[in-house]
Amino acid sequence: MKFGLFFLNFINSTTVQEQSLARMQEITEYVDKLNFKQILVYENHFSVNGIVGAPLTVSGFLLGLTEKIKIGSLNHIITTHHPVRIAEEAGLLDQLSEGRFVLGFSDCEKKDEMHFFNRPDKYQQQLFEECYEIINDALTTGYCNPDNDFYSFPKISVNPHAYTPGGPKQYVTATSHHVVEWAAKKGIPLIFKWDDSNDIRHEYAEKYKAIADKHGVDLSEIDHQLMILVNYNEDSKKAKEETRSFICDYILEMHPNENLEKKLEEIITENAVGDYTECITAAKLAIEKCGAKDVLLSFEPISDLMCQKEVIDIVDDNIKKYHME
Repeated sequence: MKFGLFFLNFINSTTVQEQSLARMQEITEYVDKLNFKQILVYENHFSVNGIVGAPLTVSGFLLGLTEKIKIGSLNHIITTHHPVRIAEEAGLLDQLSEGRFVLGFSDCEKKDEMHFFNRPDKYQQQLFEECYEIINDALTTGYCNPDNDFYSFPKISVNPHAYTPGGPKQYVTATSHHVVEWAAKKGIPLIFKWDDSNDIRHEYAEKYKAIADKHGVDLSEIDHQLMILVNYNEDSKKAKEETRSFICDYILEMHPNENLEKKLEEIITENAVGDYTECITAAKLAIEKCGAKDVLLSFEPISDLMCQKEVIDIVDDNIKKYHME
């Protein structure tokens, strides 16, 4: 099992944009010297629940700050971007970083964004799949020549061609049953969301296994990742209150039809929040439920920077002791 970080970059009454971005930079430089595998950056638009609208731009900046750790997008929303531009940028980052770039991508989760970017939500799944085919062709072969309902143009060379043979590593966020089924057929590993319940993660994992097996996908080669929020504090109540404050606005936005208190309690219970025993127990159960091989951690719910680093050091010590390959 390998461990990485992810950044949500939420802002609220106690965190301004400049502080969020500066902290992301500082933590990135800090963990580059440790034993973490990668860092992935969350894409969001038009709200304070994530202030990075261009994760590939941020990835390029962070790759320039670091020497060894892999860096990329957590959920680059390919449905609302032009696929050739994505392929160009991904290939460029892969070349400049000599293979340290990771392309985590996603379908769009907000209807308002589909409308804003003038995308037909009636055909969203089809558009998502067609965008992926163009991107994948460009990254794996250096060329693309689509002829579908959304994109049709002569064969072009997408430059620069990828540095990594076959293109940079790809992951897709498990946002729906449709996406999970599609990914399983292609053998694309999933990123399980931190705000999904263990039951949903398990359901997605089982669906993926069944479909992948039917299509001859070697599951031993699939390295699913699981996002986990981390707020470790021997004062369990403080950790939970701090995390609750960090995620509350996001839950209101992204889960408007669910009972707020119930959803907050579910997330806090099923992520690594609380004292040491609570954190370890919750993380182990979440990993077991979805069968992820790798874990992505966000330490952002811990508001104090020094406390964040102390908890990062604890995780890093355990990576060295038990998980280095």
